[in-house]
Formats: sequence, structure tokens, C-alpha cells
Amino acid sequence: MKKLLLCSVWLLLSFTASVAQQSPQAIFDEANTLFENGDHTEALSLYRSIEKSGNVSGALYLNMGIAAVQLDSLGLAKFYFLKAKAFNTTASQGETALDYVNSQFSRQSAVLPKLPWDRAVKWINEVPTASGLFLIGFIITIAGLILLYLSWFNRLSFQNISSYVIALVIAGSGLAGLAFYADYVNQRYNAAVLITNSQRVLQAPNADATLESIAYEGYDLTVDHWKSEEQPDWLYVRLGNGQYGWIQDSGVKIL
Repeated sequence: MKKLLLCSVWLLLSFTASVAQQSPQAIFDEANTLFENGDHTEALSLYRSIEKSGNVSGALYLNMGIAAVQLDSLGLAKFYFLKAKAFNTTASQGETALDYVNSQFSRQSAVLPKLPWDRAVKWINEVPTASGLFLIGFIITIAGLILLYLSWFNRLSFQNISSYVIALVIAGSGLAGLAFYADYVNQRYNAAVLITNSQRVLQAPNADATLESIAYEGYDLTVDHWKSEEQPDWLYVRLGNGQYGWIQDSGVKIL
């Protein structure tokens, strides 16, 4: 009996090890085979297991979005295509897929154009990043201070040196302050997509609160994380048309 038990434990450990050793690429290939055979539900499940392991890629999210389309879950498909668009290798395919999915929603949300300031903050977070911009501002500020110190010890002297010092310090400090603000926005707010048919947007985090609006599948949302932390199971969001309100967190996928 003891030998049988040890044998069973060994077989279980061997099976677990073999599963653990299965590479993400092998799982991805298996999921693709299932998808080609029409088993979209199981394929999406395997894709999600890869995502959960942290081995993400544009191709993975693109396939997840296509599987979601086949399962008639357009809101979820939009979420995955937005994720795929963030990768350089699948940016164009993700954009094309998004255009298709957005055209399939029966209800379209009014979307206010982003202000130049908002676009600038988004660019900072995506291109130089807040930390990169802060480093640039820090270097410029230090350069200004070095000029100041050199002038104090008569190591450097030229006309209007004080103007250059002031300009460098102000520019560097301004860039550093802008970096802090961009990081603040990045930490506090996140884009999200509604993947359920509809959700009520309320004036307070209470099911009996006054109705502010109704969000439908595929609507773009902006989640305020800091305010949402105050209320479990609720999210404070801004709709594409500029309206604000509370929505239950079920059915909301945050990017």
C-alpha cells in the first residue's frame, strides 16, 4: 500500500513537472490548433493561461481578440485589440481590427476630442516617459547650477551668464514638474472598456442612486483609481462624452 501511494505521488509530481515545463510557445501553438478546429472557447482559455504567466505579446492579444470576436464578445475583443495595438509588431493589425469591431457595435458613444494638454501628457508617458523627462529636467537644472558655481569662483565668465543660469534652472525645474504631473496622471487614471451589454452610470456608488447615464458594450471609459479605492466593487469613471459617475466594476476591463 505504501509503495502504491509513493508511486501515485511520483506520477502526480511527474505530471505536474511536465505541465510546468511546457513552454508558452507550445501552449500558444496548441491554442492556435484548437482555434483552427473551431474550439474558440478552449483556445481563448489557453491564451489566457499564457497571459497569466506573464508571457504576453502583440500576437497573443491579437489572437485573443479574434477568438473573442468568434465568440460574439465584441467588448472583450476591443479590449484585446487595444492591448495588441500597444505592441509595435501588431500596431497596424490591432488598429485595423479595432476599426472593424467599433463598426459592429449597435450603440456608439459620443467622444469628445482630447485637449492638446491631454495629448501632450499621453505623449510624455508613452515616449520619453515621466522618469525620462524628469532626468532631462534634472540634467538641465544641474547644468544651470554648475554655471552658477563656476561664475562664483571665477572659473567661467561671459556676458549675461546670470540669464543663462536662470533660464536653465527654470527650464529644468519646469520639465521636472511636468514629469511629476504626467506620472501623477498615469498613476491615477487608466483607460478601460465595458465588455458587458450595458451598465448604469450613477451619481453615487449605490444601486439606488440617481442615474447619470448608461454605458453600453464597447464604450471607452477612464477610471479614476484614487477615488475608486474608497468604494469596493465600484469604479468612478469618465465616459467618452465627458460625463462622470459610478459604475460597478464587474464587466469593466482596465487597460
